[in-house]
Amino acid sequence: MKRILIIGGGAAGLAAALSAAKANPSAQITVLEGLDRVGKKLLATGNGRCNLTNADITPAHYHSSQPEALARLVSAMPTDKTLSFFASLGLYCAEEEQGRIYPYSRQASMVVDVLLLALERSHIRVACGSRVSAILRDETGFQVRTEAGTDYRGDAVILTAGGRAAPKQGTDGSGYGLAKRLGHRYAPLFPCLVPLTCDAPHWKGLKGVRAPGRVTLLHDGQAVAAETGELQFTEYGLSGIPVFQLSCHLGADPKGYWLSVDLLPGGEEDALVRLMRERCSRFPETPLEDFLLGLIHKRLLYAVMKTAGVGPLSRPAGSLSPEELTELARGMKGWLLPVTGTLGWAQAQVTGGGVLLSEVDERFASKRCPGLYLAGGVLDAVGDCGGYNLHWAWCSGMTAGEAAAGI
Repeated sequence: MKRILIIGGGAAGLAAALSAAKANPSAQITVLEGLDRVGKKLLATGNGRCNLTNADITPAHYHSSQPEALARLVSAMPTDKTLSFFASLGLYCAEEEQGRIYPYSRQASMVVDVLLLALERSHIRVACGSRVSAILRDETGFQVRTEAGTDYRGDAVILTAGGRAAPKQGTDGSGYGLAKRLGHRYAPLFPCLVPLTCDAPHWKGLKGVRAPGRVTLLHDGQAVAAETGELQFTEYGLSGIPVFQLSCHLGADPKGYWLSVDLLPGGEEDALVRLMRERCSRFPETPLEDFLLGLIHKRLLYAVMKTAGVGPLSRPAGSLSPEELTELARGMKGWLLPVTGTLGWAQAQVTGGGVLLSEVDERFASKRCPGLYLAGGVLDAVGDCGGYNLHWAWCSGMTAGEAAAGI
């Protein structure tokens, strides 16, 4: 009878356990979870609705220090792989905007309940409160020890301990140390899908402002990536899904990065200059605080004016020079904000970096430690917002579980 130990009871770990049980019903499978329950982080995903996967699963939605290895693995993970897995458990799903797929009930708790029932039906042992402190490999298999001093023996180990993001949900990065002691290397870790902090003058008064826009991440003056959507201005910098997406390109060192914010995407700077010139001609006595009323959020306009050195707000619009109009247009179409960092692990949704993908094969088996498998957030792969990270967790876990269960 094959003994399989799974370290971590999150999405990848539960998918691995159930897939291993299906592939080898006689296997003895044990999930070791450090928290008092499995699947805790799932309850918070998708604002409590659990965005399970996405209809558009392609390598372009994922990031890694080894993009070729990432593309190879993601290409073997079609959306149907996740949908079929949950359909076999009795969970029905529905697609919403941008290809996002949720449980039909729109309840993350329903997803956890379905998984727990499947664990019970498959007679999978779950040991909560079992935080793993060491994994030892010898000629007969693995010995896994918990902080409480309990030892488990296994023929195969699947490491699905997650990353460092959202430590309140129980992920603290301990899996990287376990992998390293078994011979693995990992890319530097950094928070992903996280708000960015910016050092911007005239920022006071923007807290709580939401506005559509296009934001471009620059490094040493060169565009790295750009995203469009609703931006959220805060006391520390910028938030919102477009900013979350860009944080995946930031890496571990924010030095040299800037954000260029276009508050009026879809139009050209020259057209904006002509619009402002026409308003100045029609309403020359209108104060600056009102002459672009109806165009962008007033508080954003005030901040751009201060940055451009145009003021005071009581000044008549007709007094603006051509040069000042150009500066205002440039500010609204490309407001430059230096990036100072992120809000850190507590606010991050996922972890960038991780165990190198070149050190696992297509079954997510370790190339450095026979009998070891790695899946989920412990690996150097991070997806965009929209169900991509959960899809990676389910599919890598399923593949690892099936492979580990091989007789």
